[in-house]
Amino acid sequence: MAYKNKCSKSKLAYAKKMRSNMTSGEKALWKRLCSKKIGVWVYPQNVMYGYIVDFWIPCGIVIEVDGPHHNSRKAYDNKRDKVFAKHGIKTMRFSDSAVKNNTDAVVALIKRQVMIQKRMGK
Repeated sequence: MAYKNKCSKSKLAYAKKMRSNMTSGEKALWKRLCSKKIGVWVYPQNVMYGYIVDFWIPCGIVIEVDGPHHNSRKAYDNKRDKVFAKHGIKTMRFSDSAVKNNTDAVVALIKRQVMIQKRMGK
C-alpha cells in the first residue's frame, strides 16, 4: 500500500529524533513488534500524510500509544484518524498504561487487526 509522504525535512528529522526518544510505553511495544516479530514489518515514528505516527504497518495500520497529553488533544487526534481512514488506514489507539501493563493483550489485538487487513487484501 502506497502512501503520500510529503512533508518538510524538519518533520522527517523530528520523526527520526523521536525514534531514539520513545516513551516507555512505545519502547515496550516496539520490543514486541520489531524485526517482523508479529509476521509483518512495523516501522516506528513514521511520517504519513504530514503526521508523525508512533508505528506504521504497511498493510494499512497506524498504531498510536497515547500518554496523558492526548487527553487535551482529542480533536487533533480525531482529525488525524479521519485523514488516515480516508486513505483506508486503520488507526489503533492504546493508552500508554495499557501498553505497559498489558502488552500481551495489546500485541494480540494488533496481530488480529493485521490478519483482518490482510484478508481485506491490503
